[in-house]
Amino acid sequence: MQAVPWQAHTGHVNTGPSKWWSWGLAIFLSVMVFFSIIGIIFSALIPYDQLMNDWEMEEPGVYPTNGTSEEQDEWNSSKEEWDNYVATKNMMEDIDELSPIQIWTGLISSVIAIVAIFMLFQLDPNGYKVAYGWLGITTVSQLWYAWKIQPIMNEYYATFPEFQDSIWMDVQAGMQIGGTLVCNVFLLLIIIMCSIKSQDKGEVEVSGFHRPAETTSTDTQP
Repeated sequence: MQAVPWQAHTGHVNTGPSKWWSWGLAIFLSVMVFFSIIGIIFSALIPYDQLMNDWEMEEPGVYPTNGTSEEQDEWNSSKEEWDNYVATKNMMEDIDELSPIQIWTGLISSVIAIVAIFMLFQLDPNGYKVAYGWLGITTVSQLWYAWKIQPIMNEYYATFPEFQDSIWMDVQAGMQIGGTLVCNVFLLLIIIMCSIKSQDKGEVEVSGFHRPAETTSTDTQP
């Protein structure tokens, strides 16, 4: 007599990791590369200094010493707007000088990410190593940019009296660097988790959640 269908099986079964650990990471990297390339194109086609073209200002000229109080107040207001315009223009020009290096590092990291995406879709375990390399280059470039842009921002904020002798600039620098590190550590943990989950664990014990691919012959009774 054939064994009952609900009789428990014993032994081991070969089971592989889910392909979606690699494919999911590849899709995630694809989204990040897409937005990175959009930012690179925007930086390449629209320099920062061109953003100032819509902001037209005229230098207020000499202070009207013999003018009325209204004329002097108007001059003071115009002078304040002019100083803001000059400070913003200088900041944009300084940031624009960093743009070529930012574009090139963005292109390099994007190419590395595309290689990692292709390998992950092919379920190549070396794709995770390439993903680690992409994350390392991205982190270094982001920290470099934060380090270079901070003096520019400090000089810009120093033109505003309310920010002089203030800890706001130090707080902003700490938030920018800290945010970069926290974000990239989070990405590192995602890659590590997907890498561990994608590893082949070989044979596992048969249970209610792991059924054997083929059922061996069962004992029969006359």
